[in-house]
Amino acid sequence: MNRYRAVVAGTAAAALVIAYRTRLRPWIYRWGATHEESVAGLPGDELVAGGARTTRAVTIDAGPEDVWPWLAQIGEDRGGFYSYSGLERAVGADIHNATTVHPEWQDLAVGDTVWLARRGGDRGRQVVAALEPKSHLVLMSPDDYARVQRGEKASGSWSFHLKPTGTGTRLLARGNGGYGGNVLYDIVHFVMERRMLLGVRERAERATAWSAGRSA
Repeated sequence: MNRYRAVVAGTAAAALVIAYRTRLRPWIYRWGATHEESVAGLPGDELVAGGARTTRAVTIDAGPEDVWPWLAQIGEDRGGFYSYSGLERAVGADIHNATTVHPEWQDLAVGDTVWLARRGGDRGRQVVAALEPKSHLVLMSPDDYARVQRGEKASGSWSFHLKPTGTGTRLLARGNGGYGGNVLYDIVHFVMERRMLLGVRERAERATAWSAGRSA
């Protein structure tokens, strides 16, 4: 009986692994993104040695100039990440998501720190490795940023890209290397990043509609 149970448990575990790898993982790795977007090269890709890659996307009914300010002010000590702040605070991050664009948080440059959680020290921050307003923002760990400065390849990066589409914008989030490929990390990061993309969309569209209403 014990042997039978072990066989059943092993079979069930194998089925779960196969289901995750063939169905769930492909879906969460490119949630909202087209095939073309998921395979396209994006700024910052060239800085990373390789590893698992994710590309997620949403369409926003606002121009890149209206979406960029929300990305420029991300960070624990700034506008937050527009995700599940309750969950972020539960793991020690002092996140308070902004509902308006703050002019004092708009100055962002290569080499600047974007805090994930200040209590984590260097492990709790990302460094701006590349940036072009209204186009892209590439982040990586301090160690990886130092490697890039030495002409070496980073082990991972996290980036955001704005692609104009008529009167709107495609917002893409690209993950390269890092902890990608770890099942627990993949699932948690997907949940939080998906909420972040939707949070940026909600804020940008609301601000654009409010601005249009004022000028009507």
